[in-house]
Amino acid sequence: MKSKIIRIKAFAVLVVVAILFSAFNLKEKKEKTFLDTHKDTLWKIGEPEEGLTIYAHINRSDWEPFEIWLYNVIDDCYFYEQYAESVDTEILENKKNKVQIKIKESENEHGIFTLTMNGNSLHLELDSFEGEKLVKEEQFTLKISNHHLD
Repeated sequence: MKSKIIRIKAFAVLVVVAILFSAFNLKEKKEKTFLDTHKDTLWKIGEPEEGLTIYAHINRSDWEPFEIWLYNVIDDCYFYEQYAESVDTEILENKKNKVQIKIKESENEHGIFTLTMNGNSLHLELDSFEGEKLVKEEQFTLKISNHHLD
């Protein structure tokens, strides 16, 4: 009789442990994405006295991951470029400190932007492709900006 009670108690403990284990797995924290983590931040490269300043604004959404403003000091104007699904933008990877975005420029040409956080800097790599052939690699480092582009 004692052995049956011990078996029932052991079985009950196993069931409770299994239920708790399942509950913790269901509540597993979802890893934040790059776009969630760095949304609404503004980054820049260059200074107005250098003639050209480029600003990049990171958005939260996959359908509109970022916007670019180029400030030309000679003409004292901004050129605006929005990267969204409407221009064949595809998020390839979106992790906490790295996002990779493919932008199709034509039937045979595309670029892949890779943005990686490195401390207080944003590292940008741009790989340009014709077909599957890599034709150009560029790298930039952007610094956080508190400039208001309105």
